[in-house]
Amino acid sequence: MTRASLTRAARAALGAGGLAIIALDVAWTVRATGGLDLGDYVGQFTILSVAVTSILLVVGAATRREPRGMVHLRAMALTGLLVAAVLHATLLGGAPGASGDLVNTLLHTVFPALALIEWVAVRSRTRVTLLTPILGLAFPVIFLAATLVRGAIVDRYPYDFVDPGVQGGYAGLVGSLAIVLVAFLAVGAIVSALGAVRDRMRGSR
Repeated sequence: MTRASLTRAARAALGAGGLAIIALDVAWTVRATGGLDLGDYVGQFTILSVAVTSILLVVGAATRREPRGMVHLRAMALTGLLVAAVLHATLLGGAPGASGDLVNTLLHTVFPALALIEWVAVRSRTRVTLLTPILGLAFPVIFLAATLVRGAIVDRYPYDFVDPGVQGGYAGLVGSLAIVLVAFLAVGAIVSALGAVRDRMRGSR
């Protein structure tokens, strides 16, 4: 096998692995609790980030000529994955869900670490730019907006920092969400910087 074929195979395996982790999480959660609210489950940012990253990996592995702009989507997904891992370890204390410690480790440590390695090792068709971390804010903005709308309807929120009741109303929510968006921008800038170094190194070979 050529190096390109090995890279595509590794990316496909990682993407399939991420989707398998989600499937395992669903199965073990249902086994432990007897059921699963699909809206609540999909509303978890970690699950969305793992799913989006996995799908992009599979698409990237399946296409010989990557669509232009994919680099921004890759950076956006990885940024979400890393921020979710950090928030889980800090704000949520790293506590596992109903599926247990193994799945918790796979979701919040193993998969993000492997995705970061893939980002550093595999160059996209186009380079990262100064706009890459800014474009990446689309992911959390859409997620937060959808979460607030759904939360107002079902009166449930996945995290305290998006719950107006916990934050003292919508006025208090502004400060909480601003901190989250700044965190995304900061992590996105680091991800983009790593991508720029990768592009420069790969381009010099």
